[in-house]
Amino acid sequence: MGLIRTILALVILVILFHIGMVYVGVERDTNGLTDALYSLGELLESPATIILNAISSTGQVSVDTGSFYVVALTAAAAYFILYLLLGIGRRS
Repeated sequence: MGLIRTILALVILVILFHIGMVYVGVERDTNGLTDALYSLGELLESPATIILNAISSTGQVSVDTGSFYVVALTAAAAYFILYLLLGIGRRS
């Protein structure tokens, strides 16, 4: 269980680094590390796009699924919720 939580924490950090690089304006092709973080960030954020499309298709909630920050922060929040749920019920 600890390994899965560690992986989820690293996934959250990759998404936050991706958000930070887009906010600061670091170009994708600056070097190999930035290219890898952009690619991995986009891959990890793709499930959030599906979740947001499912929510907005109900018609009750209007969500801008084209906004990078909405998708990225939704992905980070979803992985954080999974991280918290994996910690519930653990004994010391």
